Amino acid sequence: MNAKGKGLGWMTPLAMAVALAACGGNSDSRRAPGGGDAAPRGTPLLVMHNGGGMVGQVDRLDANLNVVSTFAADANEGIALDLLGNLYAANDSGGAPSSLQVLDRIATRADGASPDASLDRGIPADGSMTLKGIAIAHRAGLVMAANVGGNSLEVFGTATGENAVPLASTALPANAWDLVYDEDADRVFLALTNGTVLVIDDYVAGGFMATPSRTITPDSAGTPSNIHGIDYRAATDTLVITDVGDAASADDGALYVIENASTASGSVTPARTVAGPATRLGNPVDLVLDGTTAYIAEKSNDAVLVYRNVFSGASGNVAPSLAVDSVKPESLALILERDERAGLSDIDSTGVTFTGVAVTSNPPALPDDPDVVILDTGLTSELRGFSTGQDRESLAFNQMGDAYLTFDTGLAVLNRLATDRDGDTANDSRDRAIQGASTGLVAPKGFDVADGRGWVLVTDQGDPAVRVFGAQAGGDAEPLFVTDLTVAPWDLDYDPAADRLYVALTDGTVAVFDNYSSERGASGADRIITPAEGGVAFAAPTNLHGIVHVAATNQLILSDVGSGANPTDGKLYVLNGASTAAGITNVAVRIDNGDNNSVGNTMLGNPVDIAFDGEHLYVAEKSQGKVLRFDNILDSAGGDIAPSLSYDQASPESVSLIADYLGRAPE
Repeated sequence: MNAKGKGLGWMTPLAMAVALAACGGNSDSRRAPGGGDAAPRGTPLLVMHNGGGMVGQVDRLDANLNVVSTFAADANEGIALDLLGNLYAANDSGGAPSSLQVLDRIATRADGASPDASLDRGIPADGSMTLKGIAIAHRAGLVMAANVGGNSLEVFGTATGENAVPLASTALPANAWDLVYDEDADRVFLALTNGTVLVIDDYVAGGFMATPSRTITPDSAGTPSNIHGIDYRAATDTLVITDVGDAASADDGALYVIENASTASGSVTPARTVAGPATRLGNPVDLVLDGTTAYIAEKSNDAVLVYRNVFSGASGNVAPSLAVDSVKPESLALILERDERAGLSDIDSTGVTFTGVAVTSNPPALPDDPDVVILDTGLTSELRGFSTGQDRESLAFNQMGDAYLTFDTGLAVLNRLATDRDGDTANDSRDRAIQGASTGLVAPKGFDVADGRGWVLVTDQGDPAVRVFGAQAGGDAEPLFVTDLTVAPWDLDYDPAADRLYVALTDGTVAVFDNYSSERGASGADRIITPAEGGVAFAAPTNLHGIVHVAATNQLILSDVGSGANPTDGKLYVLNGASTAAGITNVAVRIDNGDNNSVGNTMLGNPVDIAFDGEHLYVAEKSQGKVLRFDNILDSAGGDIAPSLSYDQASPESVSLIADYLGRAPE
C-alpha cells in the first residue's frame, strides 16, 4: 500500500532541515550488512503502523531513516500523498464498511498531533469490506482503493467528502491487496492475494471495467503465493512486487522483479527473485520504489527493509542493503521535494501558459445552461461547461485543479474543474461542500486559495469578516480563524511571500493586514487605503469589488462597481506602492469615461471581478453581460479606452484563469 505516483513533499530543503533539527533524534535502529550504519538514503519516508500498540500511528522519517515526528491518524492501512502533501489513508480499524481519511499537509503538523475537523476530512466507503492499498490518479483527481473481502476496486474523486459515494466499483476475479496506477498509460496493476497480478489497460478511459485484462503469474513463486506490495517504474517498464506467502509464517516472504510489465501475460519468469532467511522477508505487506531502490514494509519481522539496485541485483537469499526496526509497518510513502508554482492570484509576470478562463454566470441565460464556462484566453469561444446547481458567486482554483466556489451559504469544492468535467454536474462522488452553522458563513463572496499554507480565505459580506478555512476541510467545519471587519468586504488577495492580506471593501477602500499568519488581524487593519486622484478621494458612490495584488511591481489592481444599482458607472484603478500605501493614495491608472450615466468605450458598468495574467486584465462585467480583457493594464494610459477583447456572457459573476500546471501529477 504505497504512495503510487510517488507522492510529494511539502517543504523546501531549508524548511525541512529546520523541522528535522527541531524534532530531535528519536532514531530507529539501523543495520546494514556487515554492521554499522549505512549512508543516508536521501529521501524522507512516511510509515503507517498497524499493530503492536501503534495502530494508526504515522511516522515521518528523515533521510537517515530516523523518526522525527509522529501523527495519530484514525486510518491504519494504505497511504498516498497528493501534489500538495495531503495524505490519503485507508481505514479498516472500525470494521466494515471501511473509509478513507484525508490529512492536511501532514509534515507541517506538530509532533504527536491528531486529526482536526477544521483541517481534515473523512470519506465514507459504504459497501466496502476492507480497504487496503490505495493509489491516486493525480491528473484525473481520483483515489483508487483495493477492497479486500469485497473482490473489487473502489474509485472516488479526491475532493469528495462526508456524503461520498463511489464513482465506480470494479468487480475483480480475486481480492486485491494493493495497486499501482500508471496515469500516462491509463493502466492499473493490481496485486491479488491469489498470487497473481491483474493488469487492466485503459482503465479510466474504458469506464472502470475489469476487462479486457490479463494476469501475470511469477513462476518462481511458491505455494501459497499471496502478492501484497507493488510498485512500477514506467521508465524501464519494470514491476516490483512482494509475496507474503503464508500470512502465518514469518520467514516465507519473497520479492519479484518483472520486466516488460506493460505487455507481460500468463506465467512469467521474474528477472530477479529474492527469498530466504537472510532477506528477513516474512510478511512484506508494502513496497515503494525510489528510482532503483525499493523500500519494504516487513510487518511480521517489524522492519523497513531497503534493497538498493533492486532491478539488477542477484537472485536468491540476498540480505537487504539496510534494515530499520519499525513496529508492524503497514504501508509506506515517499516524501519528495515540492514543485513550487505560483498560485493563480500570485502570477506577477509573463511566461506562464494559460489554457482557459473560467467564468461563473449568476444566473446563466437559461436554467439548463452551464453556470461555469471555460473560455479560450482570446475570448473567442466556449471550450466547455459545468453546472454547479448552486447560487454561484466567486470561483478560484488550487494547484491540483480543484475549484472552490462560494454560494449563498457555503463553499463548494469541485474536483478537477480546471482540467476536466465538461458537461458534468456537481455530485457526491467527486465534490464536497463546506457548509453549516459552524462555518459562520452568512453571505460569502470573494476568496483566495493559499496552497502553501493550506488556507482558503473567504470574505463574508453578510457578517463582515474574513473567514479562513482549512483547504481540506469539509462539511460543517469551523474556520481556522476569523478576522472581523467593520465594513462589508467583497474580495481579497493574500500575498504569501510577504504574508500580507489586502481586502477590497464596499465603501471604496482597501484594508491591509501585515503579518497575517501570526497576527490574523486581531488588532484590526494595519492600514486603510483610499484610492484618489489629485489628492482627493473618488466621490461616492464607490464600491470596490475585484482586487489583485501584483507583488513583482508592488501594485494593486482594483475594480469599482460604483452604485450596484447603476449599470454604467464602473471603473478600474491601478495603484502603486501597495505594501506601504495608507490613507488618501493617488492611482497611477484610472480607466473610466468620466460619465457615470454611460459606459462609454470602456464598457465598464459593474466590473464585479478581475483576474491578471501578468500582463493583461480579465474583467467579469456583469451589468453589460460581458467578459472583457484590457491588455498591458499596468502601462495603460487610462481614460475612456476600449477593452482589447470582449466576449458576451450572461451575468458573469467571477473570472479566474487556468494555468497549464494545474492538476499536474507529482514528479
